[in-house]
Amino acid sequence: MTISTGESLITAADIDDLINRVRHTAGDPGDLESAKTALFSGPGPDPEAARLIRQRLLVVALHYGGALLAKLLSRLSPRETAMVRRYAHRLANFLDTLEVWAAQPIMLALMRFGLPYGEAESIAVAVLLLVG
Repeated sequence: MTISTGESLITAADIDDLINRVRHTAGDPGDLESAKTALFSGPGPDPEAARLIRQRLLVVALHYGGALLAKLLSRLSPRETAMVRRYAHRLANFLDTLEVWAAQPIMLALMRFGLPYGEAESIAVAVLLLVG
């Protein structure tokens, strides 16, 4: 799957990396394996289900790091990258509570964490582009 720039979004290799990271911490990667199967086998899920899977994968990446988190961070400035790394777990926990991912609630949460408006906006947009 690609966005308009032709840049690939979440790949099977990204999910494999997350699976290995979760296993390394003695976690159960069953949900990640199911997500990989759903996204990359057969016709795949409908667009809404695929978006929800990608959102869940990003939440896991914020907790465990890895290639998928690196994709998010590559879209950000060094200062924004540092902020995401600093608040990754808090951001992941917040995103886990959202039913509908939109820029404004993500920005407001980041601003409550202490980020300035401009950085919060850039991070929220990067998050939405990655899972979109």
